[in-house]
Amino acid sequence: MKHIKDPNLHPYFIQIDEHNYSLYKTVISGDSGKGYDIAIGHCSNMGSVLKCMIRDTMKDTQATTIKEYLEEYNQVTNNINKLLNL
Repeated sequence: MKHIKDPNLHPYFIQIDEHNYSLYKTVISGDSGKGYDIAIGHCSNMGSVLKCMIRDTMKDTQATTIKEYLEEYNQVTNNINKLLNL
């Protein structure tokens, strides 16, 4: 089993095994202040992992119009694309 823990992906990291790519997110407990990992999704390829990361990032959006949502979605997508071009 292999892990990709790139600081540019924080708070996410990817676990790779012979069957899939799993996306995890490190979250901080409000009570204890300790970090723990939660599974966000299990995917068949790296492209799906990136889509899963975008979907998870967008679930907390404050957008109230389609225009605002699409602008934020494009910003998140552009940030991930920049990571791929480093």
